[in-house]
Amino acid sequence: LSAADIPSIDTLMKGLEIFRYALGLTVNTQKSFVYFCNTSARLKSNILHRVGFLEGTLPVTYLGLPLITKRLSKADCSPLIERIVSRVNSWVCKALSFAGRIQLVTATLLSMQTYWCSTFLLPMSIIKECERVFRRFLWGGHGRGKVRWAEVCKPLKEGGLGVKDLKTWNKALILKQIWSVLMDQSLWANWCHAYLLRKYNFWTAPTTGLLSWSWRQILLLRPLAKEHIIYRCGNGECFSLWYDPWLHGESVHALYGHRVIYDTGIDKLARVKSVIREGVWSWPQTSCDLIDI
Repeated sequence: LSAADIPSIDTLMKGLEIFRYALGLTVNTQKSFVYFCNTSARLKSNILHRVGFLEGTLPVTYLGLPLITKRLSKADCSPLIERIVSRVNSWVCKALSFAGRIQLVTATLLSMQTYWCSTFLLPMSIIKECERVFRRFLWGGHGRGKVRWAEVCKPLKEGGLGVKDLKTWNKALILKQIWSVLMDQSLWANWCHAYLLRKYNFWTAPTTGLLSWSWRQILLLRPLAKEHIIYRCGNGECFSLWYDPWLHGESVHALYGHRVIYDTGIDKLARVKSVIREGVWSWPQTSCDLIDI
């Protein structure tokens, strides 16, 4: 939190008051906490005085996940490993057929980490530990597996057993967050645009500065996301003219640089519709680059 967020705190408190008036439910200040990161003592005191809540300390568990701003560590993920191991130990391996064990791996054990994988990019050590537990359960003991785990994770049509590769699955779930931001499909996505992106386009937002580790990992997956996105222009209202990679998989800015924006005299925040007139392209013919586009 910073001094610029004080008006947001006031808005929050007004919102809680409206909520209390509408539903008759009052926030218990003795059970509510404010968590700070890189905040001065004076600003902390000001915010705590306004909200009347207690000050909490990080890290803390929220909705079953660690609420942190730093890099996710092995210790932070220990509850996930413990849950998976506990579930495996509750099953009697020797009483299950191989088909039964593979069904439990794909239907139960893999689903237990989906919540974590859809929120964090898990450390490689945690992914390997999860796979070690899966592998040991699948083969019914501590001995060596009969088939390499990479082969087990192949689709059925390729000769595998259809078990999801955790590293790939983790990235796929994080890519869903990118999709949500691009499509503005959730309250979280709206918050990202208002507080994390602000004046930036998602594709050009910097990965340096006072960013949380989770948000930085999302930004670092942009090159992978770009490979799997197809833009349909339509009427040109949905995405940025200069910074979205709609032109053969690249942005106009990436292909031609800042000079082309200057040559057109069109605003940096312009949408593609700015260069469409009656269903046809209408680029200003002021430079060779623009004629080429």
